[in-house]
Amino acid sequence: MTLSTWELETIKNEVAEVREFYRQRLDADIPPLQEEVGRLRQTVGGVVERQRAAEQQALLLRYGIGTGQPERVRVPFGKYRGMDELDLACVRSVLSAQLREPRDINPRALEEWQSNLKAAMDSTTAGQGDELVATGEASALWADVNLDTHVAALFPRVDMPTNPFQIPLQLGNVSWYPGTENTATTDSALTTARQTLTANELVAEVPWSLTLDEDAVIAMAGEVRSTLVRNAVEVIDDVLLNADTTTVNNINADGVTIAASEAGKGHWLLGFDGLLHLPLVDNTAQGNDHAAAPSADMYNEARGLLGKYGVRPSELAYVTDVSAYIKSLAIGEFRTLDKLGPQATILNGQLAQVDGIPVIVAEQLAKSDADGKVTDGGANAKGRLLIVNRSQWRLGFRRELMIETTRDIQKRQNIMVVSMRLAFMERTGSRGSATHTALQYNITV
Repeated sequence: MTLSTWELETIKNEVAEVREFYRQRLDADIPPLQEEVGRLRQTVGGVVERQRAAEQQALLLRYGIGTGQPERVRVPFGKYRGMDELDLACVRSVLSAQLREPRDINPRALEEWQSNLKAAMDSTTAGQGDELVATGEASALWADVNLDTHVAALFPRVDMPTNPFQIPLQLGNVSWYPGTENTATTDSALTTARQTLTANELVAEVPWSLTLDEDAVIAMAGEVRSTLVRNAVEVIDDVLLNADTTTVNNINADGVTIAASEAGKGHWLLGFDGLLHLPLVDNTAQGNDHAAAPSADMYNEARGLLGKYGVRPSELAYVTDVSAYIKSLAIGEFRTLDKLGPQATILNGQLAQVDGIPVIVAEQLAKSDADGKVTDGGANAKGRLLIVNRSQWRLGFRRELMIETTRDIQKRQNIMVVSMRLAFMERTGSRGSATHTALQYNITV
């Protein structure tokens, strides 16, 4: 059908009227609509921010980073209000020592002490605190320690039912062949082996004097607990990094001879060699003299030394000293924690990431001399960067922290004895040819 000129003009006029009508309505309605959109945007943005903050806090709490910690059951009333099972166990340990030597304290005061402590323990779950210290099952303290360790948390843990305890090593490669129908394929004779985890004991004595009444012990409990956790964390990470069974020219005391009884040094002679010993002594090809300031190439070179063990970022971790970390902040490829975003894999002690690999800053990784070892009494002004394939090491515990308290009547001291038994080994069984761990040393910081 053909429209006349008049009809076309009429349609155009009607369309123009409709367009003008909607334009006028939109001009009148758009400002309120924009305001509503603004309010919605603000509300949704706030919800997103709260969700993001909640997810971040949950992630941080999961790995023990930040100020908050998962809440434990605590005593709701009385003298011991606010204490958890471990606090009560520490107090009970001191009470037990006092009961064995009930001097310089009124017997009635001891009875009141026992009664108050029993009521507090019953309020947190009867019986748990009572056996906590005596049996060595100090799980609350051990949880505190695990939350704070930087190096120990990197490795798979083995609970050792016996000492020594044998675990299988990696199997050899499987051979593949073209298949033929109805014909058996040549089988592979797999090389099998096993490695023995041998637990070694670390022991410390914590003497402390006080007027031995209940109120004084309550006041001291928090300080004793924090001291135990801090020192346990420090010594575990220290031996995993620095352990060396050599008494002469130890990698941590080069140039002197140390003894197992020497304070501050004897613990390195624990009975196994740690992470740094492999690239510095066992397989020196895994150590590289960087002789320069930190750079992106420094990280890549260290990873390149791992060969096939350096392929998967999820299995790797860098461990560096504080000075090398600070110098690395100027590297463009070096992303700090606040820039990692939602893709971050946050480990305790992780402050940065390079190519998807977490960078752990460990206080127990000290600056060294130019040869990568710590010279006893030397300047030790060079940084170090360790890279490790975490799947290739095993950390075993035959006994977690055990705490016992006794009294020294002559010195009028309580002596809290803390001990643990742990083992550490690499999986290949041949440290002299292992390539799963490497070190950059002589870093200018």
